[in-house]
Amino acid sequence: MAKGFFMNMLCRFIVAGCVLSIPFSISAQMSVKFRGSDGWGLSSRYEQNFNNYALQTIYGKIIEIDTVTPYPDMSYGIQLKVKAGNEEFKVHLGPAWFVLHQDVGFARGNDVEVKGSKVAFNGVPTILAVELKHKDKVLLLRDSDGVPYWCAWRKR
Repeated sequence: MAKGFFMNMLCRFIVAGCVLSIPFSISAQMSVKFRGSDGWGLSSRYEQNFNNYALQTIYGKIIEIDTVTPYPDMSYGIQLKVKAGNEEFKVHLGPAWFVLHQDVGFARGNDVEVKGSKVAFNGVPTILAVELKHKDKVLLLRDSDGVPYWCAWRKR
């Protein structure tokens, strides 16, 4: 009889523990920590290269469209190689997951106007693009403060 009583109490204790833990598991599932912008975020090492006071505009022809991973801890982005006069520039447009979902088309051989911040990655002149113009279309990549449009969270 004592054994039956003990088993009955143990079962009740287990059921009560399960019932009481349900709210905690539900609230744990309601909280999600996102990975962020895959290294392209506002406080990332990559974004620290952008200088809003070093903006320049180049006019040239796209000679290559490729992917780029500026730092090992980043997802890949879209990069153009633009020939402007006698110089060639790598132009970083932004993360591929953002750029590839824009309704803009460009191809090798297109004449473009690129406005952005000129920096150097591994000694190669690179422009972190603010906007890319082709014909009558403009691909906007950063706002007037240089904050990327792929970063939805802003500081106040």
